[in-house]
Amino acid sequence: MSRTRFEDIMQAIRYTDDELPAFVDRFHEIRKMQNAWNDYMEEEYSPSWISCLDESMIEWLNKYCPGWMCVPRKPHPFGNEYHSIADADEGAAIMWQVELREGKDRPQQLGPKEYDNKGKTVGTMMRYVLIHFHFKKKNLLLTKPFAILKRLMKPIHNTGKVVTMDSGFLVAKGITEMHKVGVYGQALIKKRGRGWPKFVPGEEIDEHFRDQAVGTTGTLTTEVDGV
Repeated sequence: MSRTRFEDIMQAIRYTDDELPAFVDRFHEIRKMQNAWNDYMEEEYSPSWISCLDESMIEWLNKYCPGWMCVPRKPHPFGNEYHSIADADEGAAIMWQVELREGKDRPQQLGPKEYDNKGKTVGTMMRYVLIHFHFKKKNLLLTKPFAILKRLMKPIHNTGKVVTMDSGFLVAKGITEMHKVGVYGQALIKKRGRGWPKFVPGEEIDEHFRDQAVGTTGTLTTEVDGV
C-alpha cells in the first residue's frame, strides 16, 4: 500500500456515526465502538468459572493523545490504560469486557461512571464483574442502577464463579459486594506504602507467619459489611 493511499484511508475512516455532542468529548470517536464491543461480548460470551480482572496498556507514544498516561511498572508504559477482564480457565485468555481509563479528559457533562458513588475501584469491580454475574430480576439487584441495565448475560448468579485480581483491586467493599451476589473474589494482599489495605489485619498475619517455614499456609477469617 502506498503512503498516499494509507493517508487517504486514515482521513476517511470513522468509528461512529453519532453526532458530535455540544461539549468537548475527546473520546467521542471511540465510545460507540467500545460500547458496542462490550455489549456484544455481554450477550454472546459466557465466561468460565474463573476470570482475571486487571489493567492493560495500549501503546501510544504521542503524549497529547486523550487519556494518555505513563505507568512505569508496565512493559509498555506509555499510552492508554484499560481496565479489562478476561477468562482465565485452561489458557482461554478471552477478554470479555474493557473500560478505557479516561482520567481528567472525561467530560464533566457525562457525570461520574456508573457505581462510582461506591468508590472508583469498587465501581470498576461492579461494572465489569457484577454486571455479568447477575440475574435480570429486579428484586435481586443491589442498587438502583442495576435495574436499568438493558442487556445482561444469561443468569449465572450464585454459581460461585471466581474473579482473581491484583492488589490494586483489593478493596474490601468490592469483595463483599461481589460475595453478596454469589461471585467470589481473590486478590494479592500487600502493603500500600506503609499501611495495609483497610480491614486487612496485616500485622497479625505477619506475626502468625514470623517463625513459619517458607511455603506454610494458613486461613484467617473476618467479617466485613455482614459478609
